[in-house]
Amino acid sequence: MKQIITDIKRKKLAEATHTTGTIPIVKYIAVGDGGVDQDGEPIAPDGSDTQLHNELLRKEYTSSKKISDSCYEYTLLLGTDELVGKYISEIALVDAEDDIVAIATFYAKGKDAMEDTFAIQDLY
Repeated sequence: MKQIITDIKRKKLAEATHTTGTIPIVKYIAVGDGGVDQDGEPIAPDGSDTQLHNELLRKEYTSSKKISDSCYEYTLLLGTDELVGKYISEIALVDAEDDIVAIATFYAKGKDAMEDTFAIQDLY
């Protein structure tokens, strides 16, 4: 898995510590199928990315947990009828202002008609 926090998140963090005193909370997880190249290898995300290569679904995350003092993990549960037959290879955290703040790419994972869970860490 290849993962980064985006430039927009870095900007929001800087503004929060200097001017605004706040940063929007993570509200959604977006998943897509554009995270791999022609050979099926994960494409390294870039900090300047503002969207997934091919977003398939965006919805509120299912759960989150603290991993460490500088990392939280967010989880999305996809139901039996969601994205069946799709090959998910990219995931992003989206804040309450609809900005993508973290992106991860990984080898494509096929989604069948069973519940499936996808997770992404917001690591500083």
